[in-house]
Amino acid sequence: MRDISSEAASLYEGTFTAYEFISVTDETTGIVTSVKTEYITDEPCRISYESINENKQSPFPGYKSQKAKLFCSPSVEVKAGSEVVVTQNGISEEFVSSGAAAVYVGHSEVILNIKNVG
Repeated sequence: MRDISSEAASLYEGTFTAYEFISVTDETTGIVTSVKTEYITDEPCRISYESINENKQSPFPGYKSQKAKLFCSPSVEVKAGSEVVVTQNGISEEFVSSGAAAVYVGHSEVILNIKNVG
């Protein structure tokens, strides 16, 4: 029997780390803050760009509009709303997850939007 997951994994050229935000309450003050927490570390992946930095008019200098598709193992759960850092071909980029993963027999796909800083 063919191992589709292994065949898909042979195409992975990079790794990714995923972060979620968890609400934490300070016991002394009662103030609730969001803490960025890593929940997936250096997981093998591949990224494919759906759009290359489209030039759109924006009031924000340096604004980028770019979508990418993350491919990874179907056993890895990338939660909707996660921040994801992908390193592929020696370049690291920060993305935000725009939705839930589409899970298939051999892989998962997650649509990501580039994280704009500033």
